Amino acid sequence: MAKLSRPKQNEMIEFEIQKWNKVFAKLSEEKKEAASDLIRRVAFMTITLGILEEDIKIKGPTYKMKNGQQEMFVENPSQKSYNTMINRYTVACDKLISLLPKDAGDPPKRDASGLT
Repeated sequence: MAKLSRPKQNEMIEFEIQKWNKVFAKLSEEKKEAASDLIRRVAFMTITLGILEEDIKIKGPTYKMKNGQQEMFVENPSQKSYNTMINRYTVACDKLISLLPKDAGDPPKRDASGLT
């Protein structure tokens, strides 16, 4: 899944948005509106993290780079992006979940890859 077409990515993001919207369906319009942009961001990050994970699995977290006669291991750019985004994803999910009443149930389910 390392390379997906933009329409496929958009389709997967929309599917994630629908799942989150189901979780927030019973909330007041005010809270739904507050959650709307964050839901879109979390959906985007969910799909992007899945793509980055696949790239890291294929290429590894580091790779050997040659600079003149010097060889060194450097971090895969996908690993760097993943590390940054996963922290922000966690915070965004926590913010979303905090908008739910305590008895609202569980957030959308994920499979092992983070995608459904």
